[in-house]
Amino acid sequence: MKKIFSKVKLFPIYSANIGVVFLAVLLFGKMGTGAAVPSQKEIIKTRIDDLRKQIEIYQKNIEEKNHKEESLSNDIEILEADIKKIELQIQETNLQIDALEGEITQKEIEIEKMQKQLEAKKEMLAKFLQELYEKGGGETSEIVFSGQSFSDYFSKIESLESFEDQIKETHDQLEASRNVLKGEKENLVDKKIDKENLRGMQNDQERSLEREKQMETLLISQVRNERQALEKNVGRLQAELSELQSLGEPINLEEAVKAAKYAADLTDVAPEFLLGVLRVESGLGTNVGGGKYKSDMNPSQWDTFKKICKELGLDPDKTPVSRRACYNSEASDGCGGWGGAMGPAQFMPSTWMGYKSQIEKTTGRSPANPWDVEDSLVAMGLKLGSVEGVKAGDRKAWAKAAGMYLAGSNWEKYSWYSDRVLYYADGFKKIMKKY
Repeated sequence: MKKIFSKVKLFPIYSANIGVVFLAVLLFGKMGTGAAVPSQKEIIKTRIDDLRKQIEIYQKNIEEKNHKEESLSNDIEILEADIKKIELQIQETNLQIDALEGEITQKEIEIEKMQKQLEAKKEMLAKFLQELYEKGGGETSEIVFSGQSFSDYFSKIESLESFEDQIKETHDQLEASRNVLKGEKENLVDKKIDKENLRGMQNDQERSLEREKQMETLLISQVRNERQALEKNVGRLQAELSELQSLGEPINLEEAVKAAKYAADLTDVAPEFLLGVLRVESGLGTNVGGGKYKSDMNPSQWDTFKKICKELGLDPDKTPVSRRACYNSEASDGCGGWGGAMGPAQFMPSTWMGYKSQIEKTTGRSPANPWDVEDSLVAMGLKLGSVEGVKAGDRKAWAKAAGMYLAGSNWEKYSWYSDRVLYYADGFKKIMKKY
């Protein structure tokens, strides 16, 4: 990573070692007497915000150049700006991962503390129950023969009732603690999945950075043949689109453009935006057609998947789904997550069923097929178009919709995904003029 970051000369290089920065703040920060020392989380947030401002400068520069007439020098300048932007985005992802690692460590400490408290409550409850058993063993008939007064007996009964109240209170506390602990453990799992998703995104960032550098070198070497260089840049997008698969077969660019225009007419979502999402969906560590449902899909989705296949006359054992992205070395199976998304638009079976009737109503065809390029892009258009501003072509709305397509309400953490979608949408807009 240091080799990559050393290329960025316009902005400060941020170390991944937050502790060093924190120490620097303590030693050299201009803080008044009694001023609060910023936490590690606050330091990371400040640095992420700063990076995003710098990234936005490059993004605006790229957008301005995309509106200019096509030329070799313009394309080279766009690539240069994109390379610098990606380098900053890799730094941002590192910081996001650092922040999550800090949260995970803190959460593990909290869970360990809660587990100890839970065990203490269990021991207390067991002790109360044992004492109740020992103190409450006498029968009422014993009083008649023991000479014990009834007032003493009823006093003992009241004492036992109070004791039982203590037991109930301790039991209720124990149950509440169990529920809180369960929620905290689920929250910890979500954070770990989030961290691994960011690592997968980071891999895609590094691949994109390398591709952009190679293309920049190629274009610079072609300065004497501008037309040929521009065609090579277009050819790159064509090659990348062919990485997508539908039922295991590459998607032809002309077919994809035609399908995108078809879906755009029906959903009012720009065809280049649909193609941008389609392109990026293939580049996040999964292969659209490289997995099988029994090995790559969450078992909770199996019945829905088999129902979809049956209606389409497909063999579920032979029908491709996305592979599991196995980059979590800490997981017992080396993966820690699930694939199982279907077709070019990468819908999970349960999500597809939520859109199925709407797709069929929109296209007038039934049954809707997630592996059909046209049906999948219509589904994508319906989902993206539900975000306000998308149909009007608002780029901020596009960024939000693209992020939500990947991560739902957690979309802002994956701004890289949205950025790549818009980047490829601009590229496809140029290509579509030829079709």
